[in-house]
Amino acid sequence: MWQFHPYSVLLFLAFGFNLGLGLFVLKSFRLNLVKYLLILVFGSMIWTGFYGLDFVYISTNLHRTFIGFLYIGVAIANVGMVLVSIEFTNNQHLLTKRFWVLLLLQPLFTVAVCVLDPIFKTLTLDTYLINVGGHIQWIQETNIGGFIASYLLSFFWSVFVALLLIRGIFQSKSTERNRYLLILVSFLFIWIAAALHKMGIRPLPGMNITGVMCTMQAIMIFFAIGYYRMFDLVPLVRSEIVDELDEAVVILDFNHRVVDWNSSAENLFCVKDKNVALLPHQAFFQHTPELITKLDNLSIKKTITKWIWEKDSKYWEVTAKQIRDSNRKKIGMVLVFRDNTEQRNLEKQMANVNRELLVANGTKDRFLSIISHDLRGPLAGIKMLLKVLNEDMKKKEDALAGMTQSLLDATESVFSLLENLLEWSKLQRGQEEFRPNFYRLDSIVLECLDLFALSAKNKDIHFETKIPNHAMVYCDDRMIITVIRNLISNALKFSHQNGKIEISAIDTGYHWMVSVKDFGVGMSKTTIDKLFKPGEVIKSVGTQGETGNGIGLLLCSEFVTVNGGTLTADSDGMSGSIFQFSLPKKENEEILI
Repeated sequence: MWQFHPYSVLLFLAFGFNLGLGLFVLKSFRLNLVKYLLILVFGSMIWTGFYGLDFVYISTNLHRTFIGFLYIGVAIANVGMVLVSIEFTNNQHLLTKRFWVLLLLQPLFTVAVCVLDPIFKTLTLDTYLINVGGHIQWIQETNIGGFIASYLLSFFWSVFVALLLIRGIFQSKSTERNRYLLILVSFLFIWIAAALHKMGIRPLPGMNITGVMCTMQAIMIFFAIGYYRMFDLVPLVRSEIVDELDEAVVILDFNHRVVDWNSSAENLFCVKDKNVALLPHQAFFQHTPELITKLDNLSIKKTITKWIWEKDSKYWEVTAKQIRDSNRKKIGMVLVFRDNTEQRNLEKQMANVNRELLVANGTKDRFLSIISHDLRGPLAGIKMLLKVLNEDMKKKEDALAGMTQSLLDATESVFSLLENLLEWSKLQRGQEEFRPNFYRLDSIVLECLDLFALSAKNKDIHFETKIPNHAMVYCDDRMIITVIRNLISNALKFSHQNGKIEISAIDTGYHWMVSVKDFGVGMSKTTIDKLFKPGEVIKSVGTQGETGNGIGLLLCSEFVTVNGGTLTADSDGMSGSIFQFSLPKKENEEILI
């Protein structure tokens, strides 16, 4: 017989709350806390659902069945409450095989009592109908089996859970105590309602509201999970974590409990049970105590912290990123472990190679410096002696004068090469200081021409200069003297007898363009392309057998660049060559050495 009963509305409403709660947390099923909460919710649904049916459908044949399922729901809900409490208090180590067997005794015993009840009345001694407020409802007297299955075993587990919660309150930090108190209060609601019902104090006559209190407990636990953010960290960052990543990823909540990790982390830290969640970081990293120490001492203010961790001759770059909510409150942390061994080994190899290169370069520079310094002095003396000897020999014998002239030219060539090598080595070692100032360009050119007066006289070559006396340039005069000296020396080498060399300067606005032009043998296009490229071999012979190797032009190009200008060369290959370089009129902040 169907009837409307107001108690059934309350019970079905509790059933609906449990159903909605279960569906909501189902998306985070991977967490053990959620699995255990679903056990509690499922037991509460069976409890309130069949209790509600017993009020709306009066049947002598189904009443004992409804009551049997009700008691089974009580046992399942009790198992869920125990498991949830163990997870809340971080006592997962208690879940041994022996403990599981002990925990499952209540639901198994309850099922046995319910199955045997129709025959032996193990669950209820007697049931009868009464009329309360115009509504018919069942009243039953519980047998010893029902009392043990429902009250005695539930009381035993409730005492066990209460001890865990009380110990957690005294041992935990202040931020965790409120959470434990909330769960403890929810347990008290159930037992207060059960004790009052047993004592005959019933807010709703003929109804045991313990099932409704169980639903309230599930709602309070769900509220605690949400408020204390015990698993909402996972959907926040899980989308960014892929198990196939080579990097090991571990997620911790705000209490440094591990809530999730990927397969790479599972292999790295030898974690076998993927279903374990809310595990203290001391347990997860138990084989790597140095990580535990590092995590315990991390700065709370720093959003991202990086360090190198060494394990089994391998190097890992660890990145710890704090996860915060919209209110900047810390809700967890993501750890990423990237294998940095190969990169670190490559860096070591590169460092060794760089050291070897530095040693090799130093040896080369010292070698060039020694050659330049040790040969420069003797050759300078020979050069001066040959000049004196050549002038004396011209007065005596022309043949001997010709021989000494050839010797003087060869010495001039070697001396010029050594001068360039010395300047080049100083420039490469960074010992050539850049000391610019304002100078008259015509004075620099005249100083250089004086150096070649004798050489020009011997080839009957005259210089034609077109340098305005107001031409002022901002440069390092030592470098520019070296540039002009090399260009004039080259022009003399490749000029014909009785030729001329033009040296001029044109005002281009911001620069003076200096030109050194000869009317000698000229250069091919191929030779011009090689002039300013290091490593290119250039062998050339002057009009009187003078040799050239192109080192001086490389030095000139670098010196001009340091002074903020450019050096170019041009030739038609038949009637001489022209070299041009620019020099700034004023100080340029971009001029660097």
